Amino acid sequence: GEGKKNYLAIGLFVSAHSSIISYAFVATRDGKVIEAQTVRKERFMYSAMGYWPSVVNLKRENLFEVNNVHSCFLIKDDYDKIVDFYCPVFDDAWKVRFKENPYRYDEYGWSHGQYKPSQAQAEYLAKEYGIHNVLTDYIYGESLFKFLRDIQDNAWIAAYKALPSDPVVQGP
Repeated sequence: GEGKKNYLAIGLFVSAHSSIISYAFVATRDGKVIEAQTVRKERFMYSAMGYWPSVVNLKRENLFEVNNVHSCFLIKDDYDKIVDFYCPVFDDAWKVRFKENPYRYDEYGWSHGQYKPSQAQAEYLAKEYGIHNVLTDYIYGESLFKFLRDIQDNAWIAAYKALPSDPVVQGP
């Protein structure tokens, strides 16, 4: 089988470090996650963009650029020192899971369910990104970059929102 591989990952669930999504480094063996370490957003971004050395990015390249996820870059000050990062796509990731932002009541997501996607949306996420349980599964590797490209695409958003919602169960 394959040896151990390390990847950037996100989970659409709350972690100790983050508000509404979890940032993590996962290790896989033979395509199965064998360990997951949650990390702060800063460590995730600086590792992803090759600014900090990391097991998930040994070549220290901007993995967003390499994988055609646009609008993610490091910010430098007047002395050419890196002081921050910009990567707004992650700010929309919660919308795939939630109908309303659980922390900010005037922000709406793309999910049909209050806390999780409808059955049709969940099946789509499993098929496209390998997320079988949105409450526990990490999105990583190629799937993560595909997910980030897709959620920036208005046609994808419209199609995801157009997937059927669960039937309303009527009382007796």
